Amino acid sequence: MLTLCAGPFSRDEPPPPPDPTPAEPVDQPPRTPKAPALFEELPVDLDEIPPGLHSLSAQGCNACHYEVHDTWAASAHAQAELEVPDASPLCTSCHLPLQQQQTALLKEYGGGALNTAVTIENSGWDATLAAEGVTCAACHVRDDVVVGTQAAPGSPHPVAVGDELASPAVCASCHQADFPGGSEPLYDTFGEWSRSDFAAAGVRCQDCHMPPRSGLVTAGRYAAHADHGMSAELSRAVSVFVETPPVLQRSPDPIVLAVTLVNTGAGHAVPTGSPFVGLRVEVQVVLDSGEPVGEAWSTLLQRHASADPPYTIGEDTRLQAGASMPLDVELSLPQSAEAGPGAVEVRFVRVDSARRESVEHTRRFDIEVR
Repeated sequence: MLTLCAGPFSRDEPPPPPDPTPAEPVDQPPRTPKAPALFEELPVDLDEIPPGLHSLSAQGCNACHYEVHDTWAASAHAQAELEVPDASPLCTSCHLPLQQQQTALLKEYGGGALNTAVTIENSGWDATLAAEGVTCAACHVRDDVVVGTQAAPGSPHPVAVGDELASPAVCASCHQADFPGGSEPLYDTFGEWSRSDFAAAGVRCQDCHMPPRSGLVTAGRYAAHADHGMSAELSRAVSVFVETPPVLQRSPDPIVLAVTLVNTGAGHAVPTGSPFVGLRVEVQVVLDSGEPVGEAWSTLLQRHASADPPYTIGEDTRLQAGASMPLDVELSLPQSAEAGPGAVEVRFVRVDSARRESVEHTRRFDIEVR
């Protein structure tokens, strides 16, 4: 529900009727939420600009909300524009969720390959908005007003208090989706959270990814507000435990180390989101000089999907919410290798379907090689 705050741009409208009697409270959210279709509620069509705003661009928000703007500008949301040219609107609807950000609009789609979607040219395309990814207006503008979580009676534009911004359900718009004909959700992050102990305990998506921080909400107002950096640090999600002697002997025979991964900080699987992105765990002995000793051992954490529609979900080797994953790591330390002080390195490498790789996190455990 949106409650319009009083202020210089308040609308002269009768108060809304009282809400119906609320249903009986439940102890926890549904354990098996229904995923929206791909993507039935997006993109959002904002055909009116709220009074007091020049445009829907985040550049205007930057004038007063500059601290929040700068945090958002460095986030994955602000950089969500796809690198794939002529991407299907079925994909860009989440990466560029405003209709004005779409070069083409979806006209018809009956399932199958994404490039079979029938589109029409979007005469309302806005190059400025298209460069802003998941821009401020995508979440904060509805029904010709700016939506926030706190009243702002002195605002130069109308402000409505929207409780949905504080609900995990708002995240499901992009982070939960069914592919037509699929037996399981293609994107199941919201579902994973809903089935976790985090949801049962009332820990929301926003509690981890948008924790409160103090700072300038506006140019003249210092207060607690949600962090718009959308933090998703792997080091905060996964704990790594290694059992190793302090000295590792070079030998023609392999050694076995016990490594345990524990999902202590994510209310969903690690990794989550696209089944076409995985997380490779690599374990290797590396000297302080940077010289590796032997080859790296590795395993892949991924929710595997078929290469073709409806992208049937197969084996799931990820680290689930609250779960532990023991790994028997077999390493070879050849006698021909150099010796000296070093560490057992546990690396987490992000890999996608285009075989692009990036190291997301590394933990080092000091040892000596002899």
